Amino acid sequence: MSTIRYTLTEMKKGTRGRVLQITGGVQAAKRLNALGIIPGKEILKVSEMPLHGPVVVNVEQTQVALGFGLAKKVILEGS
Repeated sequence: MSTIRYTLTEMKKGTRGRVLQITGGVQAAKRLNALGIIPGKEILKVSEMPLHGPVVVNVEQTQVALGFGLAKKVILEGS
């Protein structure tokens, strides 16, 4: 089975993925780190809003909403 890379915005609702990389600047990495979204962490995409709206994910047992631009900076891997 091959591993697929995608951004959080490309991830399908209801699927899990492991954070591989955070792209973008230091501020984006700090913000995501504060929310518990760090490389190696497994997250579940709960929902997304149309027209580049926020993306809601579960990180461990916490649900967080990310803006579309920030969610696009999260690179995940899954199968």
